[in-house]
Amino acid sequence: MKYSWVKNVCVIDSIHAFLQYLLLVSEFDANHTFYFWGDGISAEIKRQFDGRYENMKKKEKYSWIKILSDFPFLLKNNIKYWGHDHLPWSKYIIRNHDFELLEDGTLNYSSYPWRFKSSLKRRFFALWEGPLSCLDIPYSGFEKNCVRINLTGLMDSGEVYSSSKTLVNSFQTLWNQSEDSKKHYINKIFGLDNEIFKQLKSKKRILLTQPFSEDGFLTEDEKISVYSKIIEVIGKDVVIKRHPREKTCYENYFPEVSVFDRAIPMQLIMLNGIRFEEAYTIFSSAVLGFPYKIRVGFIGSQISQKLLKRFPAQTYMNFHCSDKNVEMIDIKLEKLCD
Repeated sequence: MKYSWVKNVCVIDSIHAFLQYLLLVSEFDANHTFYFWGDGISAEIKRQFDGRYENMKKKEKYSWIKILSDFPFLLKNNIKYWGHDHLPWSKYIIRNHDFELLEDGTLNYSSYPWRFKSSLKRRFFALWEGPLSCLDIPYSGFEKNCVRINLTGLMDSGEVYSSSKTLVNSFQTLWNQSEDSKKHYINKIFGLDNEIFKQLKSKKRILLTQPFSEDGFLTEDEKISVYSKIIEVIGKDVVIKRHPREKTCYENYFPEVSVFDRAIPMQLIMLNGIRFEEAYTIFSSAVLGFPYKIRVGFIGSQISQKLLKRFPAQTYMNFHCSDKNVEMIDIKLEKLCD
C-alpha cells in the first residue's frame, strides 16, 4: 500500500504545536507520521516532508467522505491521532478516533470559543461528523474522544489542570529529556544554524509581531502603523521576529531595524540557549514561558481600536503573568493607544 508506513496522524496548523509534537514523540514516530497542515506551517518545512503531508486550505469545503476517499489509510485501526480539535478539517480526519490534543497557545487555557449548546441538530452533526463537531464543551480537549491534553504550562487554568486527561510538560523539560541526536534532528527541520545564532546573539531585545493583516483584523497599513508606534517608543535597537504566517516584509518599512524572518518557534530559539534581556509584543503568547529571567513589554490590544474590539480580553490591564522569570516593563502606554 502507498501509505502502509503511516503509524501516526498529526492535524495541526502552527509551528508551536509542531515543535511540541516533535518533542513528545520519537524520531521514528515523527518520520512515520502523515501530517495534515494548514498555512501555519512554512513552505520550507513542508518541502522536507514531501509525500508525507497534505496542505489543507481554510476556504475549501471538506467532508469525511472526501477525506477518506483521498486518504483511505485513515480507515486503519492501528493509527495514533494527534492534533488540534478546532481546525475546520479536524473533525473529518480524527472523527471518532481517540486522539491526543496538542497546544495551540493560550487557546487551551481559556473557555472554548466555538462552543455550541446541545440540541437535536448538534447531536445529529455529532453522529455524522464525530465528537469534534463541537457540542457543549467548556475547554478544548474536553471531547469524549480526547484521551490526553498536552500542555506546556503557558498560563494558569485550574479547571484544565484539574482534568485527569491533562499532562503538563514545559518545552524546556521535554528538551532536557531529549537525546542530542533528537535535538539536532529538530534544529535541522526548522533550519536553525550557526548563521541564525550569530544574528540573534548580537541583539538583546526582540519584538514579536503577529499576523493581524493576514488574519483580516487590520489592513497592512494599519499593522505597520501600529508597529511604527511601538518602535518609536522602544527604539530601533531591537530585532523584529516576524510571525511564521506573516507575509509582511518588515525590511521595507523599517530598513534601520534588524529583521528575523525565518519560521522558527521562539521556544526553540530559547531552548538552544539564545538569551534576550527584553521581549516586546502586542499580545503574542510567545513571550510566556521563558526559561530564564527576562523583562517583558506586553502592550495589549488597546493599541488599536480594531484590535481592542476584536480582542477585549487581551489588554495590558487584563494581562496577568504568573511566570516568576518575567518582569513586566512599564511602557508609556499613552503614546501607544489610539
